[in-house]
Amino acid sequence: MSVVQHGALIEGATMLNPVLDTDIAAESVSDILKTITIPPCPAVVAALQEESCQSEVDFHKIIRLISGDLGLAASMIKTANSPFFALRTKVQGVSQATAVLGLRNVINIANGLVLQRALSPKGVSMERFWDRSNYHAMISARLARRVPGLNREDAYTFGLFHDCGIPILMQRFPAYKETLAHANRSSKPVLESENACHGTDHVVVGAMLARNWQLPEFLVRAIRFHHQFEILNDAAPTIPENVRTLTAISLLADHMIACYLQVQDEVEWFAHGASAMNYLRIDGEELDDLRGDIEEALRAAEADRV
Repeated sequence: MSVVQHGALIEGATMLNPVLDTDIAAESVSDILKTITIPPCPAVVAALQEESCQSEVDFHKIIRLISGDLGLAASMIKTANSPFFALRTKVQGVSQATAVLGLRNVINIANGLVLQRALSPKGVSMERFWDRSNYHAMISARLARRVPGLNREDAYTFGLFHDCGIPILMQRFPAYKETLAHANRSSKPVLESENACHGTDHVVVGAMLARNWQLPEFLVRAIRFHHQFEILNDAAPTIPENVRTLTAISLLADHMIACYLQVQDEVEWFAHGASAMNYLRIDGEELDDLRGDIEEALRAAEADRV
């Protein structure tokens, strides 16, 4: 592995840094992170992002970029034909799929596919991880519907990238998988276990990747802080509201995934679930209703994959 590209360690990864205006790339670099590669933003996604920022987007160029990548083109068509969009007539090509999905969804799907390609360690099955990332993205987008001012597409991107530091650390540290297994059995926060074993954690590395892939700054910060649930109880918030909202949504999404997969909730839900619900103004009855709706949507998505 090579030297970290365009990123650095936020020292004291388990401690909340109140100075959010500090640029991650300007902070001190840990010796151990000098051996971790942050994958560069792949060319097709970079080109799509660049075009999407133009004052007048050239959709013909967008279609050409997507059509030039067989896997990306297939994912666009499959997503447009999924139950989520409930089309009466199935789309047959990239042009139709792009029109159905819209530019933001196109960028999200491209990010997800290329992220999976870039970060899957050789010889290690990551199917379960990517399934959970996709679940998290879908659930985050649905929960964002009930939060004024939070864009569904931004919530989807956050859900997709929130744990992207995990496969990077899995590539760097042969024992990292065992660290995660130990953390899942422990009452200690996962970041504490990661730092004790490896001198860094997945939220720091994930934020570095998000910065390197040119995600919006508030998403970089949400990835960086989404395990620091004390920010939900900050009476005089030093954290932007959209970052706090995504932190609460992330915890609810993890809980709903656990329910859907019929596995035990992680320790963070028992410790901070009430704070997340209070922050989002969701009571127990509403949580049950949301959980039922989301589980139905996930089952439909699973059926569509078969």
